[in-house]
Amino acid sequence: MKPFKMIGVRYKGNTSLLTDPWARIGVFASRSEDPAIGIIREQWARTKGRQHKCIIGTFHSKAEVEILYFVLKYGGSAVWIMGCSLPRKLNDFCKEAIRKKRLLIISCFHREHHSYATARYCAQLADMFSSYLAIWSMKEGGMIEPIYNRAIQRGKWVERF
Repeated sequence: MKPFKMIGVRYKGNTSLLTDPWARIGVFASRSEDPAIGIIREQWARTKGRQHKCIIGTFHSKAEVEILYFVLKYGGSAVWIMGCSLPRKLNDFCKEAIRKKRLLIISCFHREHHSYATARYCAQLADMFSSYLAIWSMKEGGMIEPIYNRAIQRGKWVERF
């Protein structure tokens, strides 16, 4: 990927996670009440972390945050595209991941909370910058379904759980 400038964007962390030509896995997870899905998601995230994979996503849902946590905890990296302003304070876990150059947090919005529109835009960016997708508990008619359909039409590899 050619270098580019992020104009109108605020970020913290390692920009090479977005610009270097390695694979990034787009992560999308809707809420699920099925404990088996939670276990599969956690095992998947731990494995990707141990393999030093890079994930990209909006990490809005609790399930997506858990994936982010386990991938980073076990040695992977992540690009977090936020649909709101960057947080004023980061938790210690995120600070440590940024210090180790394993996390990039990006925001192109100046608003306190994300909206459906900003979340959708960020999800599309995550898809655009990903090499393949991993989707858990996709709901019919939900925000992830059009991303899934577009990925399939383009021949992008998609893991669906």
